[in-house]
Amino acid sequence: MISRLFSGLPLLVLAFLMALTLWLNQSARGPSPVQEGALRRAPDYMIENFSAVRMDHDGVTRHVLFAKRMLHYPDDDTTDLEQPRFINTEPGKPQMQVDADEAKMSGNGEDIYLTGNVKVLRSAGKGRGETTMTTSFLHLIPDDGIAKTDKPVVITEANAIINAVGMEVSNRTQTTHLLSQVRVAHKKRR
Repeated sequence: MISRLFSGLPLLVLAFLMALTLWLNQSARGPSPVQEGALRRAPDYMIENFSAVRMDHDGVTRHVLFAKRMLHYPDDDTTDLEQPRFINTEPGKPQMQVDADEAKMSGNGEDIYLTGNVKVLRSAGKGRGETTMTTSFLHLIPDDGIAKTDKPVVITEANAIINAVGMEVSNRTQTTHLLSQVRVAHKKRR
């Protein structure tokens, strides 16, 4: 009986060595590209219920950003925001507030891409009443005071409702460019 045990032992040792070699080989290779991508896409930090203020070199507040949750991803230095609210408070210009379901922000904060129930509220100023704009996507360029989309947009002012596809708004020049399929319905004044 002992001789049978010893006769099978070299096969058992060989199988163990092969398994050990395979395991060491896989460990030395590191993660596969799929595994590595999953590891890199993991957020490195998360902040809940936060606000951030951006000021100019004179200490004047330029814009404020609030969100329910922020997730930062180190692989591409982007930030995902849940329920963001962006408020542009440029001195001498009407305040512009933007709310959305979600947003993605570039690492340097120069571009913010808002999606899902995007609503822009521009305060009244210089002979213009309050303006509300709604769309499903909006690209904000905060430092330039620009908001643009290539999606359908509805603009509501005191005496008109405007539907269009595509728009670019400049808060600095207080101009709005509508790109296509523009329809305007004027309300009668009483």
